[in-house]
Amino acid sequence: MDFAFTLFEPRKDRPAKPEGPLVEIRPNGRIVFNKTASELLCKNQFCMLGFDPDNKALGILPLPERKTNIFPVRYAAKGAYIGAKRFFKHFNILPQKLITQQPFQAGQFIGINI
Repeated sequence: MDFAFTLFEPRKDRPAKPEGPLVEIRPNGRIVFNKTASELLCKNQFCMLGFDPDNKALGILPLPERKTNIFPVRYAAKGAYIGAKRFFKHFNILPQKLITQQPFQAGQFIGINI
């Protein structure tokens, strides 16, 4: 008698988490830093945001104190995030789907290609 057994395999192999700094730009307007990328913020509590339309890049300028037109940086155990929906809507660049990029240093700015 032949048997055709199906193995019990409820868990799928998860892809390995990428190492190094990564930043997500979410459709809800959040900019999310993984733990490694959050170190680029140097524990600053605020930032200013800029957009370079020619290079399609977002620039984040970390700041230690509150100023006009700043965005607060929220820190969590797994990284940090910035709620920036009004920034994305102002420039009409709110992404339709999740964007994950490696950040780069551009002078005082943390740059992200979008």
